[in-house]
Amino acid sequence: MKTDLPPLNWLKTFEAAARLLNFSAAGRELHMTQSAVSQQIRLLEHHLGEPLFLRAHRKVALTNSGLAYLPVVQGAISNLQRNTSEIFSPVGKGRLVIEVSLAFSSLWLANNIHRFSARYPGIGLHLVHANWESEFDSTTVDLAIMHGKGEWQGMHVEPLITAELTPYCTGKLARLLSDPVDLLSLPLLDVVGNNTRWQQWFEHVGINTSDSDILYHRVDNSLTTTLMAESGMGVMLGYPDLLARQYLKRKLQAPFDIKVPTSDNYFLAYPEGKPLSKSASVFCDWLFEELRSPPRSWSGENPADAENSQY
Repeated sequence: MKTDLPPLNWLKTFEAAARLLNFSAAGRELHMTQSAVSQQIRLLEHHLGEPLFLRAHRKVALTNSGLAYLPVVQGAISNLQRNTSEIFSPVGKGRLVIEVSLAFSSLWLANNIHRFSARYPGIGLHLVHANWESEFDSTTVDLAIMHGKGEWQGMHVEPLITAELTPYCTGKLARLLSDPVDLLSLPLLDVVGNNTRWQQWFEHVGINTSDSDILYHRVDNSLTTTLMAESGMGVMLGYPDLLARQYLKRKLQAPFDIKVPTSDNYFLAYPEGKPLSKSASVFCDWLFEELRSPPRSWSGENPADAENSQY
């Protein structure tokens, strides 16, 4: 078998013939004669050193090698078409695949991305969700919004928010708290896997405690933790930059203006050395513009109502 790639037109002919399992139908789709399709398939098989089709009277079927090769060829052609469109189409056209932390997507992106779509209505969005950094797959997406320490080899990363945490809870629970030590008397919601958790927070503010002194509800993701805090189940640690900018500001309050630094953050990430598509570039610009702008007020909401919320 030759190690160099076969010509693209042979691969396109193989893809059509394999998908349709009919050389004549493939010829009609590609505006070729049936004999030209057969010739290109034979040339491709000779190039690869293996048959791709089993030929019977007026019927063809894929060999095992043909079955394995078809999705590879389809993926390569699709990727080539997409990237060609991205590079040479005008700004504001195309498709953008973003792999995003479920918490960031639900707590911030879902409430704000309509403004990006309004600005660039021709860009189709495909959001893929992941929870932990080990679940992210940068090979299949344009951009990733990941949570962690930002130490990902081969990735260009940019922090999205200020890396600090403060307690959040409902207004009803906040009224029970006059000093940080009062937190020890309430259930605490702890996100397993984060590098800064309640124990580190207490150490930073000078409160000596042990896990045996506290009732913990431990959760493996920040979104569920936030929803539990919203229901009044306990107090969580959250990012002020994130929670102050979306709808939960009406339901969650920070009982103390104490912000503790953390090594974790949400990061915009993409592979080093990989040029961004036009759609990805304009999304990056929009994302940082939104995050650096002042939080928007909710239309029709009376600020006093939010302050007096009984949640």
